[in-house]
Order: sequence, then structure tokens, then C-alpha cells
Amino acid sequence: MTTPGTLKRKNNTIALITKEGTKYVPVNQVKRLYVFSEVNINKRFLHFVSKYGIPVHFFSKQRRYIGSFLPRKTNLSGHVLVKQVETYLNTQKRLYLAKTFVEGSIRNMSLILRENGVDNSNVKAGLTKLKQANSVQEVMGVEGTARLEYYKGIDSILHGSFIKRTKRPPENWANSLMSLGNMMFYAEVLGEIYQTQLDPRIGYLHSTNLRKFSLNLDIADIFKPLIVDRLIIAMINKKEITEKDFEANGLKLSDDSLRKFVKKFDEKMETKVNVGKRRVTYSTIVRMEAYKVEKFVLSDEEYRPYVGR
Repeated sequence: MTTPGTLKRKNNTIALITKEGTKYVPVNQVKRLYVFSEVNINKRFLHFVSKYGIPVHFFSKQRRYIGSFLPRKTNLSGHVLVKQVETYLNTQKRLYLAKTFVEGSIRNMSLILRENGVDNSNVKAGLTKLKQANSVQEVMGVEGTARLEYYKGIDSILHGSFIKRTKRPPENWANSLMSLGNMMFYAEVLGEIYQTQLDPRIGYLHSTNLRKFSLNLDIADIFKPLIVDRLIIAMINKKEITEKDFEANGLKLSDDSLRKFVKKFDEKMETKVNVGKRRVTYSTIVRMEAYKVEKFVLSDEEYRPYVGR
């Protein structure tokens, strides 16, 4: 939603009421709602979307993530929660998970650079340093260094549009677009984790602290190069989005361009790729990744991160 209005339940449809009129969408055709405008909603509507497992993600006028309404978890497990906490408190197990998350991230960042004809040796060097890391803090340092090298390569791919990675706030339109994509993807991963028995508040690479959620950040780091960065590279280099699509000193994506980006983002999440003998969507792959973490937490089954092709 980019237009102010009201969201209501109308039989088995979601009704979007605006000054221009009312649009109806069958609830079984909706997987998630992204709200970028001022909306009125009531308890009846939230109960309706919760019944169908539809998360509602809210963003500010500046396209900053505010928070999410997530359907009530029906598969809560005290046993899984206890095992998650035990894994977090076990220094070696937590270090193993943190290293594996970063390994997946580095391998996928290297892939993006290679497929765009950019030298990835400085990023891949992080894999050697990762083996030598003896603490989660050192692992995060390795990840941070590799990502800095990766963003240099991204700027080369985008022909100088990126310059360097900046956030809170982003310093130019390309960074603003990447921040938006990342925030949407964090919310997406959070929604997929909610389909498992895992508690998203307990992360292993990103420390469990005063932030509400950490595990979605851990898993998202693996996939951001494959989903968010690939999408942004394609849209910028095809000139589907340019600096002219941004308002507010070049940092806020216009409503029309926002709708275009969200549509492309959704298409990317529903893109099917080969996983073994199956073809599954990226949404499914992200959920499968969460299940793999859950298996490690419960039974110490080896966890290997998803790496793209």
C-alpha cells in the first residue's frame, strides 16, 4: 500500500478503500502486506489476516521499517526454545553457527562479483580468515571486512552509482534503494522463521540483546547477495530505476517507483531455482534454511549454508 486508506475484511476478500474507490483482493491470493502509507485497520481485519497466516509489514513515509504484525505462532515449542538458548550459551556451538552463516554470506558475495565479471579474490580471502577466528566478535570482523571489499565490487558493477555502503541514513539514492531492499528482506525472513518452531529473538552471529529479533538477520545475510543485490544490480543497470525516481534530496523512492520495486521484489522471492532434484522458490529456500538451523539446534545435525549457482 502506497496510498492512504482503510483495510477491511469483506467476506473472504481484503478490501482496500481509498479516495479513488475500493479494490478487492481474494485473501488466498495474498502472501504478505507491505504498508508504506497511512492506513486504518481494526481488530477484525487483523484477526482475518492472522487466520490465513498473512504478515503485515509497516514502513514510514521515508521508507524505513517500523515493525510487523505477525500471525500468532501455533507451533510454539518450549523444548525448541530451551535448545536454542543452550546452543547460544554453548561457546563452540554458537561459534560454529556464526562461522557457517558468514561462510554462506562470503560465498554468495563472491558469486555475485564473479557473475558480473569483477575480481572476487579479496572477498574470498575472508574464507581463510574465517577458519582462524576464535570468537563471534572475530567472525563479525571477518564478515565486515569481506563486505567492505564486496561493496567496492558492487560500485564497480553499478558504474559508480554506489560509491560506498552507507546507512542510517544512506547518503545517496543507490544506498537508499539497498537499505529498502534489505529491510524488506529482513521482514520476509522473519515471516518465514515464524513458520518454524524457532524463536527469531535468539540469534547466533548477531548477538541476542535489546533488539527484538536477531535470527532473521543471521539468515538474511546468507541470501541478501542472491536476492536483494541481484535485484538492485539488474534494475539499476537496466535503468528500470534511476536517480530521477527518488525524492527528498534523492533518498526517498517515489510512490510509482516504489510499487515497481515491491512488485519486482515479490517476483524475485517467488523465482524458482534448482535445489537438488526440486525446483523451489526463494521464499521456500529461506524457510528450508531456518529448518536446517532448527535441526542443528535440536540434534546437532551438520548445518551447511545455502550457496547459489
